[in-house]
Amino acid sequence: MKDNSIPRFFSHNGRQVNLFESKSDELINVEQLMYKAKFEKALEILTSFEREETNTPKDELSTLILKGRIYNYKEQYKKAVEFGELAYDLSQRMGDITSTIDGLLIKSYIAFLGEQDKALDLILKAEKLLNSVSGETYLNLSRQQSDFLIIKSRIYRLNDDLNKALELALHWVETREKVAEKIDISLIYWLLGDIYLYKSEPNKALDYALKSLAIQKELENQIGIASNLALVGLCYYIKGDFDQALNYCKQSLTINEMSITAKTGSLHTLGAIYKEKGELDRTLRYYTRSVSLAENEDYIEGVTYNLMGIGSTYRMKGDFYKAIDYLKRSLTLSEKLNLPHGIYSSLFYLVLTNLDKNSLEQAQIYLTQLEQVSQQMESKAPTQAYKIAKALMLKIKGRIRNHSEAELLLKQIVDSEPITPRLYLQAIVNLCDLFLDELFMTNNPEVLDEINPLINRMSTIAENQHAYLWLTETKLLQAKLALIQMDIVEAKQLLTHAQRIAELHGLKLLAIKISSEHDNLLEQLNDWDNLKKINAPMSERIKLASFDGVIDRMQGKQAVELPKLTPEVPVLLLIIGEGGFPLFSNQFAEKWAFEDDLISGFLSAFNSFSGELFSKGLDRAKFGEYTILMQSVETFSICYLFKGQTYLASRKLIAFKEHIQNTTSIWETLNKFYKSSRNVELKDIPSLKSLIVEIFIKKSLDLDIFSNQID
Repeated sequence: MKDNSIPRFFSHNGRQVNLFESKSDELINVEQLMYKAKFEKALEILTSFEREETNTPKDELSTLILKGRIYNYKEQYKKAVEFGELAYDLSQRMGDITSTIDGLLIKSYIAFLGEQDKALDLILKAEKLLNSVSGETYLNLSRQQSDFLIIKSRIYRLNDDLNKALELALHWVETREKVAEKIDISLIYWLLGDIYLYKSEPNKALDYALKSLAIQKELENQIGIASNLALVGLCYYIKGDFDQALNYCKQSLTINEMSITAKTGSLHTLGAIYKEKGELDRTLRYYTRSVSLAENEDYIEGVTYNLMGIGSTYRMKGDFYKAIDYLKRSLTLSEKLNLPHGIYSSLFYLVLTNLDKNSLEQAQIYLTQLEQVSQQMESKAPTQAYKIAKALMLKIKGRIRNHSEAELLLKQIVDSEPITPRLYLQAIVNLCDLFLDELFMTNNPEVLDEINPLINRMSTIAENQHAYLWLTETKLLQAKLALIQMDIVEAKQLLTHAQRIAELHGLKLLAIKISSEHDNLLEQLNDWDNLKKINAPMSERIKLASFDGVIDRMQGKQAVELPKLTPEVPVLLLIIGEGGFPLFSNQFAEKWAFEDDLISGFLSAFNSFSGELFSKGLDRAKFGEYTILMQSVETFSICYLFKGQTYLASRKLIAFKEHIQNTTSIWETLNKFYKSSRNVELKDIPSLKSLIVEIFIKKSLDLDIFSNQID
């Protein structure tokens, strides 16, 4: 039964027609196809349907609404809005309130074109209309109420009101999950994943993203699959699992139907991953590519965030003028679109970059703007960003009272509940930097009582958040703190642990840097012994430990400065059985005329070396003028003595260990000779000589990490 207040007839193509008449069977079929993600088939039917001269105004209106909804699912929001406007105009002329609500809902997709305020106005207008209708008059009422929850949640998410966005999304799940179409369930799961990600709950985010991905795969919706692959990749990036993040983002980019929002998002994530890895040139190429695509599609929000990414990357490269140029462009667009996160983040980086280049007056201008913005926003993140920026401004100005005020600002963040873990970690590392300055100036070891708990807290947060880059750098920072407290063994253990974390999570550049730091420590052992003997002041210890590099990286000032990699000079390779039995030895150069003394000396010291390395979890030690690496494989210890850097040498030793263990002929012969207490010579295993030459002499350097090609 229809509302009698609405006129039933409408002048259409020179004739009076009933506006409520519709070829419902065909349109119902289109709607079913839409829910099954058969978008192209649905659009094909609608295009054919539109050509029929017998269509009523209701047919035309339904067609416009369906097209708008389809293009929303296709993430082509500009087209969706165009059809929403046409549907709204026609529904107004017809006096069809239900369709007017649909038209307003579809028009509100303008939020995804950067006009959230306008979208909210449209939503409020539609809500008033929805509240004015009730009963069974309008069959679409339930669906429209469902759509309201989704679109409002998405708009609040765009406005960074994460709590409101989450409340609406969860309410949708409670009331609609059991009766909704699968494609809408997937959409709300994707939204929940996105919200939880920005609430710094990556595990929950990943769970929802994977659930959404499973539904889209079931629907065989390539657009939805690509968007979810991009979100899953972003989740893994936030969790610090860069290899998985790369895998999912690259998968998403292979899908031709991928929307512009998902594509620019995946490219941005790839850029961010390589920035974390320290490959800044590759980072810039991904960000620049993303900007170009976003500009071509008028996706201004995508342009904004990638410009900010480019700016922060140039800051790390030390090119402050380019950094500021891109950050100013990001700020201008963020203000134009009223993007809260973009506004305060751009201002934050502009303050930091101007401080880096010692432009204090300009930094103060942006700091004042950041303060004003933070006061206008409900979120606490902008306020924390302001406090960090102001603390750094006070620090650079010098004077004790400024340092005290900076310390107070940072402590306010550190002593509160984390809102944004990365800002929270920034507050901790900057507070530690202030305390290190105090320690250097006062030589008062009691300052360490302030620093050590902060570093431990930072390590715990990084581990809980799976932020492996931060965890690795924190372990390196802990190693340097152990050094200035003269705990050399703990420093070695922490360096070994840090390198293993970096290698496990694909942070190759950082792994090389840490390996170089470890080598330097072994070279400086006499220096540290001398400082310990004279009970050197903290300032001397801090100079030798050299904190600047790790602190600067954690503050986002620079990337890893990679040491020049050079091949080591191989000296001796040994395979030793249990009890110290010398099963096999190979000298690499005839000039080592004192080979027998070298081998016997090492074998005499083997138990102490192996005990230190294996029991304390270390990976290297000094043996006179040589470095020794050891690998354990069942009953054998493989020892490699060399001169030079350790990183490439360790790669070779690991490769050798894996080859002999996985080559049956070599492995069986080694065990046979060991059981009979006989020494193995190269003539006994002909393939062993070629293996040693291939790995330790001819093996090319593993420098694929420096590739400049976008994958």
